[in-house]
Amino acid sequence: MDKIIYLDHYRTTRTSPYVLEKMRPYLEELFYMPVAFTQMGTDIAEAIEEASERIKKALNAPNSEIIYTSGGTQANNMVIHGIMRDQEPEQTGMITSVIDHPSINNAFDYYRKKGFEVKKVKVDEYGFWKTDQLEAALNDNSKLVSITLVNHTIGTIQRYNELKKIIRERNPKTLIHLDISMALMTQEIDFEALDADFLTLSSHKIYGPKGIGLIVSKRPVKLKPIFFGSVVTSPFSPGAENVAAIVGLSYAIEEAVKNRVEHHNKMKALQKHLMNQIEMKIDLVELNGPVDERASDNINYSFRHIEGESIMMFLDFDSIVVATGSACASSDLKVNYILSAIGRDHEMAHGSLRITPGIDTTKEDLDIFVEKLVPIVERLRAQSTIR
Repeated sequence: MDKIIYLDHYRTTRTSPYVLEKMRPYLEELFYMPVAFTQMGTDIAEAIEEASERIKKALNAPNSEIIYTSGGTQANNMVIHGIMRDQEPEQTGMITSVIDHPSINNAFDYYRKKGFEVKKVKVDEYGFWKTDQLEAALNDNSKLVSITLVNHTIGTIQRYNELKKIIRERNPKTLIHLDISMALMTQEIDFEALDADFLTLSSHKIYGPKGIGLIVSKRPVKLKPIFFGSVVTSPFSPGAENVAAIVGLSYAIEEAVKNRVEHHNKMKALQKHLMNQIEMKIDLVELNGPVDERASDNINYSFRHIEGESIMMFLDFDSIVVATGSACASSDLKVNYILSAIGRDHEMAHGSLRITPGIDTTKEDLDIFVEKLVPIVERLRAQSTIR
């Protein structure tokens, strides 16, 4: 089998060897659970506490509560449902955008059906929230605004400080939930400076293990539990703690923060190189999302007269892995909701590729990708009936 060139790091990343080594003791000899009044249980409880302190230090969140979840999707759901659980529909408003992550948007749709005032702000051609719509959506009933800091498909970095200013001025009591799953590798995350009420993230997007995520919450925590069972560590996540994954996540966050600048600079150079190569060698392409205010590890193009699924399939034959449309909707052949929201027509929305390099990606990998991509595009266009 040829070397796999993996360019789909927004879908998932490998667990780094460093993180695996930190997890290994808790999968082998230290497999115990945190149980009071026993030495082994106390040691494990301390390992979880140390992991939480490691995370707080890395994210500058000294006065926060760390709540562990099964991943980013559960973290988003726990924030949304935990806030809305006992609210009165006619007195409670919720705001997000039309391009936020499905784990946010679909949860908001549930509350719309329950009679809550749910508003979804439209975006401009680059994926930025329309601030006039946010201002109009906010009122005295606004309870929650959920924002995805870096868009999971087109890499747009939301102008969060601008949005926060509007929210705090219009209704200071409105809670702000910020999903940073796609942001931590390339954006500076300072919980105190962000002044959000909740951050959520997923481990497997940042070279940590799958099956673990977290909520960083301001104290006092303004959530109600939505799961119930035996409580040892937190009332918000009852049941058996995934100790190895918690430890692994804490080190993955620490490494992401420590290496952010170096990683961003490498990604920026790769991004610039790939964009230049694609635009120089392939015609009828259009960049999705902004040129400048986009995450450095995201490139997303639409190709006229071709379906992205076809390009992805032929690249896969050459052991090159990319994505088409949203990572969470790639098996759905409907027009991608994000590309549609930024104004792409049906053809260009279907003809998109998302390329997301990672820490192991080299310039040579991208050159091979382009070398394979060019004839695939030419062949598919020659055969295409889309005109």
